[in-house]
Amino acid sequence: MSIYVRTKGADWRGYNKCYTCSIVKHYLETKELQCGHYWHGRLDFDERNLRPQCSRCNKWLSGNLDNYTMNLIEEIGLDAVKQLRKDAHQHPGYTRLELLEIISKYQSYGKN
Repeated sequence: MSIYVRTKGADWRGYNKCYTCSIVKHYLETKELQCGHYWHGRLDFDERNLRPQCSRCNKWLSGNLDNYTMNLIEEIGLDAVKQLRKDAHQHPGYTRLELLEIISKYQSYGKN
């Protein structure tokens, strides 16, 4: 899933920009480009909730949520962000079956 998020939108060389600060990093540099979550601990495998982030924004700035929020509103709209928040608060957690389906969908992504 992380590889998918880090490569989605990457250029032909594998470079993508941080969603919150726009610094450009290669998707394979996992210490530098990571899978950031808008709602961490909830919807962790929901593509609406995930964007590539540099380690500074994701780790050291705790997701850089001010920028994340503004960019997400610009990208998908305020109503969709409100729905994402509602879904995050109502999410009961993933079932074993849901996790197996997610693994099946993304396990071969990025493999040659």
